Amino acid sequence: MSGALVSLGAAILFWSCVPLLLKYFTRNLDAWTVNGMRYTFVALFWLPYVWRHRSRVPAGSRIWRDALPPAAVHLVGQVLFGLCPYYNGATVINFVSRTAFLFTILSGFLMLREERVIGRQPLFWVGVVATASGLVAMFIGGLGTKSTSLFGMLLLLATAAFWGIYSVMVRRYMRPYSIRLSFGVISLYAAPGLLALMFGVGNWRAALEVGPIWWGLIWLSAILGIALGHTLYYRAIHAIGPVASEGSLLLIPFTTALLAFFTLGEQLTRLQWLGGLVLTVGCAVLLVAGWRARSRSASDIPVVRGS
Repeated sequence: MSGALVSLGAAILFWSCVPLLLKYFTRNLDAWTVNGMRYTFVALFWLPYVWRHRSRVPAGSRIWRDALPPAAVHLVGQVLFGLCPYYNGATVINFVSRTAFLFTILSGFLMLREERVIGRQPLFWVGVVATASGLVAMFIGGLGTKSTSLFGMLLLLATAAFWGIYSVMVRRYMRPYSIRLSFGVISLYAAPGLLALMFGVGNWRAALEVGPIWWGLIWLSAILGIALGHTLYYRAIHAIGPVASEGSLLLIPFTTALLAFFTLGEQLTRLQWLGGLVLTVGCAVLLVAGWRARSRSASDIPVVRGS
């Protein structure tokens, strides 16, 4: 159990740090270049794993075909997420990113019949109202500050929506495969698309001028946030359970806020803090409502998100 708690704590720390690094990259690199470089490192990380474990694919299944729909959604979500640090503070990014859980539930209503039972939970609607109220408060509190903007908040909501849809797509199409193998294949699909955008739209030549320290930080953000973060998180899920693990992720925005204050000098307004707290409570209520609904049906299947 202690090993699982250490893994969960490390995953929370890694995911708390990623927005700080992405915000730092905005000083010299555009979003397209950062995305392309990060996913090149991710592809290099997952390629040996996918190759070694290709024999674990169930007979008669077609993982590369099945991975296409979630990979397409993942690609769009990662493009949107890569743009977020250019219009939002790191702390705001991780607060609003928690709403992906709400979009997962709403997407499940449409695509998975077994998910619709949660709509009969009064707690679910309490969580929806609290989450929406927190978002509105964070947006209003951020007006006139550097922490966010209307376009920045819309970007974050669109990103959370795509992460939510992606989670449901993974559950729908990737059930026969292990989590790591699924995410490895999806990452290998996403990397060429993001590289094409880097060379087609981004100022990729700037990456040749930033030096080895920047390359090392970009590699670190990719490995910690996209590769090791997920690996450690799912180790915790197997030992602690999905409810406790998912609930612990609500600590991420507060950890990010603390780190952002000391490293980037970011500060939220009082209304933003109030909105963030209400949003977090709303997500916690949604988590409890989901757990109650699923405890009466099939057990929950964890999925992966980008970072």
